Amino acid sequence: MKQSIVDEILISREMKNEKTVALVRFVLFSITSIMDSLSYLGWIKYTIVTPSLVTVTLDFIFLIFASIALFVVTFLPYKHYLKFFTITIDYFIIGLMIYLDPTIQKENGLIYFIAMTSAIFIYQFNLLRHSKIGTIFGAFIAFVYFLVISIGLGEGYPFDLIPMMIGFGMILAVGYVTTVSNIEMVKEANAKQMMERYLPSQLVSEFYKNKVQLEPGGENKEVTILFSDIRSFTKFAEQRSAEEVVQFLNEYLSRMTDVIFRFNGTIDKFIGDAIMTIFGAPIKRDDDALRAVKSAVSMIRELEKLNLRMNSPVDKLEVGIGIHTGEAIVGNIGSDRRLDYTVIGDNVNLASRIEGLTKQYNCPILISESTFKQVDGKYSLEDGFEIREIDQVIVKGKSKPITVYEVICLAT
Repeated sequence: MKQSIVDEILISREMKNEKTVALVRFVLFSITSIMDSLSYLGWIKYTIVTPSLVTVTLDFIFLIFASIALFVVTFLPYKHYLKFFTITIDYFIIGLMIYLDPTIQKENGLIYFIAMTSAIFIYQFNLLRHSKIGTIFGAFIAFVYFLVISIGLGEGYPFDLIPMMIGFGMILAVGYVTTVSNIEMVKEANAKQMMERYLPSQLVSEFYKNKVQLEPGGENKEVTILFSDIRSFTKFAEQRSAEEVVQFLNEYLSRMTDVIFRFNGTIDKFIGDAIMTIFGAPIKRDDDALRAVKSAVSMIRELEKLNLRMNSPVDKLEVGIGIHTGEAIVGNIGSDRRLDYTVIGDNVNLASRIEGLTKQYNCPILISESTFKQVDGKYSLEDGFEIREIDQVIVKGKSKPITVYEVICLAT
């Protein structure tokens, strides 16, 4: 079974987390070994009970284990089962120290609190892996460890052991919920980051607020499709280096994206210097067509600003924008490895044909009759544009003529 991109990211992250755990383990045992050694030699005093030779010996044995574990995860191929081994060893090592170290006080019921505290510490330490199966396994070993230490070294069967077990179980459950939440947060953050590449941030937020998901598949939906294309861009690119062309395109597309997102448009794709945009998907609104027209007008004005910044009559660029409203298949289309949120259908082709007519009629923005009907009476001169009927034409792939309208940008 093929893994999703997010699963691959989590697996890669798991490898890095295992290295983090190994490094933290090594640092902790190094500090403990140094402090206990200095205290044993009488150079410092940082505990009530002075560490014994057994304590120092155990410290260095555990430090050797930590060093081996760090070497394995750093220089050898990562194995998923490694975490089960190291989790078990972590509990075994601490348990062994509690059993063998004579300086650890076990009287007066202290062993129960030592067992619980150490179990919680190791469990929390192993949460650094952010692995669900690792957390479940760690919780099981922690519970077994707690019982073995408590019953094995405890004085009888205290009346408060069961409440302690209940509290301990709640802590383990919280750790698992935290791990799951972190993993889901990574998935949502990755999905949101990908969605923000073609959706305005406010739409993405609305998606999560309403728990809307972009599932594989499609549906018939009325949308307004906008195509924009820079005229004579090939000639423009031929006169410049590749670096200059890419730099210009990045700035141009960034400016146009900001405009489109301002009017809640969904960027379907960039096709070189061309932009395909959808209004009405994934979330449909009553003013989709009007927002598409307003977006086109703002794109023309933004290009004028870009031309002024270039400050060269020779380099002045023009764009053609075609807009059409109609039904299309909208959804996630592609393979199980790569999906694109897009629209397909005859009306998409028609929007592209209308954009091509802008060269023939020497005007920047043309819209279809279906789009005009949806915006007629809903705009005013304050919106900065007028609309006039320009012609009836037969476009490629159509047998009947369609009426096209010019959107005239008014001087501001």
